[in-house]
Amino acid sequence: MFLFSIVTIGSAKAQWELVKDEDGIKVFLETIPGSKIKEFKGVTNINSSLDSILAVLYDADACPEWVHNCKQGTRLRDIGFYEAYLYQVINFPFPLKDRDLILHTLMTQDPKSKEITIKLNSVPDYISETNNVRIKTSAGYYLFKPLHDGSVEVTWLHHTEPGGGVPTWIVNSLIVATPFETLKYLKKIVQEQKYQKAKLKYSSEGIADGWEDMGSGVNK
Repeated sequence: MFLFSIVTIGSAKAQWELVKDEDGIKVFLETIPGSKIKEFKGVTNINSSLDSILAVLYDADACPEWVHNCKQGTRLRDIGFYEAYLYQVINFPFPLKDRDLILHTLMTQDPKSKEITIKLNSVPDYISETNNVRIKTSAGYYLFKPLHDGSVEVTWLHHTEPGGGVPTWIVNSLIVATPFETLKYLKKIVQEQKYQKAKLKYSSEGIADGWEDMGSGVNK
């Protein structure tokens, strides 16, 4: 359904530094070998169902409402329920040009724990370039872990090389705000009624394979 560039992403040897712990959201940074841009990891618990959280992610047009600095989000192509291609335009501070990004997304689910992992990987040549600067390298994943109290632990790990000669200090100044603000607004938007009504459909193997109800007003 719904980022992997370098093999070190999410490795067991990761040396994460906690840089922000506020409003129930923790943000960690890690240095990536061969890159001047750090990788981030944001972690929080969301008091909502897995169904509702996934409905937000499926609603690509809602990207500007919760993803930090997202100006536009579009689903380019769906390949069944588990795989898709997404397009996003990312706002960069003046005088830098905005970036755009094409992501190939792939979802898997553990049938016992119901944990869902959504890997995201940039595919810059999937459509032709626009007036924005195309991000060539961007990768990571979302991990959604249902908890016994009915909430969901959300982890977003990500690494991006924005390209276009952006000063490293500018990028590294943004990578704390990106996971923090995104998870903060995800916790809010998921409470909207149209997402709260969403309900996943499960296969006989216990894996989500579609929607019984995506909720009214959700852009599919």
